[in-house]
Amino acid sequence: MDNLDALAQFKEKFSAFYTANKKSIVIVSAVVVAGIAGGYYWAMEYIPAQETKAAKALAPMHYYFKNDSMEIVLNGNKSLKIKSAKSVADEFGSTTKGKEAALMTSIAYMRTKKYEEALTYLDKSEANDEILAGAILNMKAVCYSNIGETEKAASYFAKAGDVAENEFSAEYYKRAGIHYETAENYEKALKYYQIIADKYPTSGVGTDINKYVYKMKAKLGEYNP
Repeated sequence: MDNLDALAQFKEKFSAFYTANKKSIVIVSAVVVAGIAGGYYWAMEYIPAQETKAAKALAPMHYYFKNDSMEIVLNGNKSLKIKSAKSVADEFGSTTKGKEAALMTSIAYMRTKKYEEALTYLDKSEANDEILAGAILNMKAVCYSNIGETEKAASYFAKAGDVAENEFSAEYYKRAGIHYETAENYEKALKYYQIIADKYPTSGVGTDINKYVYKMKAKLGEYNP
């Protein structure tokens, strides 16, 4: 069979297939085209418009947040027609400013000791660098610690330390160790104290870390002075 015969057979088979499945093919094609068009509209028009709206709504909040007016950050000011950071986070959660509003809201909840609410908005926030990523995990750990979930708090302090090797890591690891120790998980407590001793011995928390290491080794029956 030469190429022309093969091409003729392919055209004949395709024509038969198209005739038998014409309706389905048209529907699928329409869905694909609609999806492409919808994606373009979402990326090029909808999201930028939402970003602009979110930025405008959140702008007044920076003043109140800076001045520790957590009541207004959480509830806004109806008489001044100012939206709360919480409402901006809820309405524009898919935008960068919406995620910033969520972080602002979570901090406001933490300052008013509403830790479970703070966790909800920390989950809606987003970090754009390693330091902020570590800080968000640290805040989650603080919230879990304050609601009595000690070992979960320890795991989040550890995650905060793991994000990057920077000046905050040693402090996060020490908090992880202390919380694991409180939860009587001495093996994990030793693990994070030892990380500080090995990697950050000259840091602020590293200068006396060996006493924590020895204490955990004694708890585990491994310390032989």
